Amino acid sequence: MFEIKNLTFESKETVLNHINLGVKDGEIYLLMCKSERCTATLTNIMAGFQTVKEGELRVDSQLVTDKRNKPLVIINRMEEPMDFEPDLKLKDIVDFHCSVGGLKRKRILEMLLLFNLFEEDLKKKVRHANPVDIKLLYLSILLAIDYNNIVINDFIRGEEKEFELKFNRVLLQMKREGKAILYLTGDIFYAYRIADKVSFLKNGYLVPAEPIESKDLKELDAMAVYKKYLI
Repeated sequence: MFEIKNLTFESKETVLNHINLGVKDGEIYLLMCKSERCTATLTNIMAGFQTVKEGELRVDSQLVTDKRNKPLVIINRMEEPMDFEPDLKLKDIVDFHCSVGGLKRKRILEMLLLFNLFEEDLKKKVRHANPVDIKLLYLSILLAIDYNNIVINDFIRGEEKEFELKFNRVLLQMKREGKAILYLTGDIFYAYRIADKVSFLKNGYLVPAEPIESKDLKELDAMAVYKKYLI
């Protein structure tokens, strides 16, 4: 589990006022932001790339003091295909992360299987691989990192429905494994499909005072919720 306490940040484009939230183990907490800039800023703060005015991060009740070495998996949305050497094989990318990053090859392959990708698929060169498969490989490598806490910035926005279904299957598997997952997005309808809890950022403040539980959210009209908390 991890907690954000009293997070305060200000720039020309984004303001965050005393944000407090906690994500429990085995939970998907969806934080709604109207702007992409807001979700990007929050992701950068969690990754240690942005300096905040005040606030703290606690992981498993322990205060995190090293801004660049946080026990979190940060997954940013891929705007463009990753720039790999065209003649590099996908298996070479896996081997690199296993040897340099200390990741377990077995765990990466397990993640790939959840996306219906097999070890045989890794024999392809980058130039011949489907760009979607490269994106799923990137995601599998990140999810193979042995941390229990995950922050994801709107990874499926703009993707085809088939991609979302594969992603959701893996996200729910992570939940079953007891991972604490914070998902940042501006898609209110995705909240209805995947979230255990939902909060909103409106004019720099977290609303409502307590997150909305999934069972309560499903009784509310999506557009009415969007207008109330985001407009």
